Amino acid sequence: MTCVTGPLTPGQLLDEVSEIVKLLQTTGIKYMVVEFGSGCKLEPNQLWQEIDIGLIDLVAFVQDSIEKGIFSPGQADLVLQDRDRSFECVFCHESDIHLMSDDDAIITGATRRWMDKGYGGFKMAANTDWDPM
Repeated sequence: MTCVTGPLTPGQLLDEVSEIVKLLQTTGIKYMVVEFGSGCKLEPNQLWQEIDIGLIDLVAFVQDSIEKGIFSPGQADLVLQDRDRSFECVFCHESDIHLMSDDDAIITGATRRWMDKGYGGFKMAANTDWDPM
């Protein structure tokens, strides 16, 4: 299943990094693959390169990337995946979050939080149309 938030502020996007980490910790995922994408302040050959990182270190990694001017929430893409590629989260340059997972518990946990926070958005099951959350 795939879901996407409505537009978020840079602060809201950054807050969701730690929330995604908390959610993934409940699934047993321990390592992530991170890619800096469109809008990140890196040389072109450094974009879309896989960086292995422990889940526990992800929040500090993102914060460090912001402080170094590499990633700017809402203005650049940051892609997070588990090693099995059964989970993907994109902090998008369009100020929203795209979340894809084979694990319904991850989708349910994230969308429940997003609705509680008033983030709005849409979800789509395989081969169906986008529905408001």
